[in-house]
Amino acid sequence: MTRVLVLGGGSGGLVAANKVKRLLGKEVEVTLVDRNTHHEFMPAYPWVAFGMREPEAIRRPLANLEKRGIRYLQATVEALDPERNRVKTTAGELSYDYLIVSLGAEALPSPAQDGHAPWSLEGALKLREALRTFKGGKVVVGVSSPYYPCPPAPYEVAGQVEFALKVKGVRDKSTVEVFHLNPAPLAGMGPVISGKVLEILKSKGIAFHGGFEPVEFAGGKVKAKDGRELSYDLLILTPPFAPNRVVRESPLAGPQGFPEVDRMTFRSPRFPNVFVIGDTVNPALMLPPAGVVAHFQGEYVAGVIASDLKGAYIGEPFNPVAMCIMDFGDNALLPQCAFDRVLAGTGMPSCGVMAVGKWVRVTKMLFEGFWFATLIE
Repeated sequence: MTRVLVLGGGSGGLVAANKVKRLLGKEVEVTLVDRNTHHEFMPAYPWVAFGMREPEAIRRPLANLEKRGIRYLQATVEALDPERNRVKTTAGELSYDYLIVSLGAEALPSPAQDGHAPWSLEGALKLREALRTFKGGKVVVGVSSPYYPCPPAPYEVAGQVEFALKVKGVRDKSTVEVFHLNPAPLAGMGPVISGKVLEILKSKGIAFHGGFEPVEFAGGKVKAKDGRELSYDLLILTPPFAPNRVVRESPLAGPQGFPEVDRMTFRSPRFPNVFVIGDTVNPALMLPPAGVVAHFQGEYVAGVIASDLKGAYIGEPFNPVAMCIMDFGDNALLPQCAFDRVLAGTGMPSCGVMAVGKWVRVTKMLFEGFWFATLIE
């Protein structure tokens, strides 16, 4: 029986494990390893911060995978040994015939001790408590580095904060501002999407500061490299991220720490039975570090493994598209970008706006239920 080992129970790993088992059934033994006990629907973290969800509503036990014929092992991955087809974990050494690495990126310490980061369950709950006692003032939302998961996240949270302050009755005593290293919101997606995001921010009275590279956080102020300063009473800041440590210290790593993979198949050129997907590799491929991209990669890689074993490709082609419903609290935006030219090395992504309006938020909420029902319940 062929052994398929999946490292990481996030979007990409969860999809890949399910798809491999669905395509190959009893022909494969699928094991998913994750240090956590639960899979969490990460797009819902801000909903927890703003009281729309409780923690248990956005998570499911990874042990549920056993009902789908997928073995789940709670352990921390310590080292990769692709020459020997081995993975070292805190639960012992594991062997495999195929390896799918979807370990995500590594969060680094925040440069601001007083900053909130609602992009984890713990961070979301801390921001909720801060908002509970917030009586109004200056709110600043920003990024600490150019590399962070979910590019739209700062703008979504800024919009949701503004709406929360309005509901709380302290909006007239508050200001909300957003800063980013890029000159415009989601600049890599082109002027149409940037313009629409700016339009929504402006309609909510949220100021945007582009080309703002933070170099110092002190005394309730963030200072930019060019000398600009923003003062705040409440700071919401994405932490910096780096290539996953286990991967960058393995034979899979390239010169910048990210693994080297074929840009069209995500297969390691040195180890053809190893695939790397999601935030572990996407920044090096100029793909956005987003769950939807990892989702499509997981589906595709599962089909490639099935084709290796069946002798003919039986999955879907890789869908190089990123769609992300941006929830601004009382409005929503659905942008879409196709990354065909990026992967081919021939140009920039092709992007456009698919929908705008309050009803778009409902679609995101419905997708949350669909996600759990099809993958882990």
